[in-house]
Amino acid sequence: MHTIAIIIFDDFTDIDFFLIKDILGRTRHDWVVKVLGTKPSHHSVLGNSVTTDGHLLAANDADAIIFCSGQKGIPTVLADPQFMSSFKLDPEKQLIGSICAGSFILAKLGLLDGKQATTHPDAKPALLTMGVNVQDKPLVVEGNIATAGGCLSSLYLTGWLAERLCNAAKRREIHRQLLPAGQADIYEELIQSSIAAAGRG
Repeated sequence: MHTIAIIIFDDFTDIDFFLIKDILGRTRHDWVVKVLGTKPSHHSVLGNSVTTDGHLLAANDADAIIFCSGQKGIPTVLADPQFMSSFKLDPEKQLIGSICAGSFILAKLGLLDGKQATTHPDAKPALLTMGVNVQDKPLVVEGNIATAGGCLSSLYLTGWLAERLCNAAKRREIHRQLLPAGQADIYEELIQSSIAAAGRG
């Protein structure tokens, strides 16, 4: 049984967290999802409170880690030594992903050094100033590190994760109930091609 850690903090972006948590939570086998933070609960930018399952330190033992986003919350955690020093991640052994501005955390941890990445277009200029090679793509994969840009790119990020932990059938299983009626084939092609293209420079 794999462990997937989703990292949140105060003023996280609602859709980025809730969509990813919902998609990955649609299975009761193959993996367990843990929401991690620095406190027993964190509030979103819209005021929703989420109870955490443990401290950030547990991410260091997880099989996969996804960093949430937050236009307001990200600058705060980047400047928080307690938050940043909690992570001792190993991209050789762990799958590490981010959605939108979550890529700033990966950059500050040094995980994007010499790598391509993506983020939300509004955040691109600031990520460029951190020396990251930012691509205008919905998903960029470098080895075991994946960055996704735009809230709806959660489909590609969770799909990549499901394929890496299991297989394409698992990806289709967790996405099946999300897809608009009559458009399953369109989305299958879009998701499949986006994941395939993500690892090509």
